[in-house]
Amino acid sequence: MQYCTYAQYIKEVAMRESTPLTRIGKALSHPLRERMLWLLADGERCGCEFAPELGVDPSVVSRSLALLERAGLVTSRREGVRVMWSLADPELLVVLERLAELTGEKVA
Repeated sequence: MQYCTYAQYIKEVAMRESTPLTRIGKALSHPLRERMLWLLADGERCGCEFAPELGVDPSVVSRSLALLERAGLVTSRREGVRVMWSLADPELLVVLERLAELTGEKVA
């Protein structure tokens, strides 16, 4: 496979060689994605609901949700033209709370 840039090559190699745990780590490495997971604590949401609530562009929401899905943290389903998102496993919130405790962070 040919790559246009070195950055594309590194991204492809990193995705191929990453483990499920490193994909989860990458997914949790941005505060926006962490907030998105907490928003899903209340249940399933349409992807269109995240942008106004988080104050970011819809494209950022889309990329973030895709990354969370690749990591296995969220799932999606189509409902007409809407894409509905939910936590892949509700136990994820217990893990997030525990990680927050370990860092001394207060859970939102």
